[in-house]
Amino acid sequence: MYKRELLDAPEKLVFEGKPVFGTFKSHPNRIDIRGVKKPYGILPMPTFITNFRIKSRLSFSFTLGDYFGDIEFFDAKIFGYVDVCFWNKNTKQKFSYRSIIGTGRRFIPHEIEFPAAIISYKKSRYIRISWDRKHDKLSVIFNLHGDSVRPSANAALIAHFSDPMTTEITTNVPSPTLRRCSASYMTSLKLHGTITLVPKSEKPVTMQDSEGLALFNMNRTFMKFRTHGEILTALGFINDKPISFKVFTGSQDSIDSNKYNDNVLFYNGTVTPLPPIKITHPFGLMEKWIIQDTENMVDLTFTPLSDCTHTISAFFIRTQYHNIYGTFEGALLTSSGEKISIHSLQGISKRYLIRL
Repeated sequence: MYKRELLDAPEKLVFEGKPVFGTFKSHPNRIDIRGVKKPYGILPMPTFITNFRIKSRLSFSFTLGDYFGDIEFFDAKIFGYVDVCFWNKNTKQKFSYRSIIGTGRRFIPHEIEFPAAIISYKKSRYIRISWDRKHDKLSVIFNLHGDSVRPSANAALIAHFSDPMTTEITTNVPSPTLRRCSASYMTSLKLHGTITLVPKSEKPVTMQDSEGLALFNMNRTFMKFRTHGEILTALGFINDKPISFKVFTGSQDSIDSNKYNDNVLFYNGTVTPLPPIKITHPFGLMEKWIIQDTENMVDLTFTPLSDCTHTISAFFIRTQYHNIYGTFEGALLTSSGEKISIHSLQGISKRYLIRL
């Protein structure tokens, strides 16, 4: 069965100009990959120029009461955006809000151990994700103005790092060569909070305080000029045990993806590194997907239910995102050999193309 060693986290993810590769069972103080020497070959470019190619992403996926959703900040140095998309689990109704962020006050923090926050200050799209381990909390607040089509929405969500079901993992992998790296921090947490929708000219619809699950992910990557890939995320409970997983595949995959990848399963307070996976769409993008590996640890299908598509095209910048809500079926295997049968586990798939 597939094994990937879980190491102690290094003090720094880049040491003396070289990435420290591995999968780590804890977290460093900072997710920072600046300072890699010659990440794009033998060209003697100064690091302040190559650091400009580092792109950052922070996502917060959640399942809570009637809703399943995802909040994502993307920072490409020259521009950034924040995207909030969530669905009503019962009606499958979609609520999507996006905002382009300028050059000021949008940079994703490096801090993991120390207090930090990422905030969209726009009045119609106020979104804040903050964390403070000293005070044992990760909190999410958003206040989103609606229009004739979408209701206004606001939420207050909180999770605690000290919960016994909280699990985490850090990876630093070649991206795709040994000269460059992609660093990710992921943690799965129990979640508590409420979401309120305010349709135009109607009474607010408030979901009662609920318990749920969240997956927090911070990533920094030396990105290619043209990048594409797919990310699958699922969250929920099986026999009252929390389960979440995140798997990736794309143009930034490591040259040795068996040894280095970001795929992970969190189940009932334990962490299982997963092998590289293959995703196929034999019936089209909005029909059943097939997700498998060669180690018999991942055997899943994903059935899309609702697609949230965004495209940005300006000058030499182009991004296209499909954020697809759906359900997973199949089976996963933990590192201890336990088989987890999955039926109608809710999740999202992201299919992206970025040209910068």
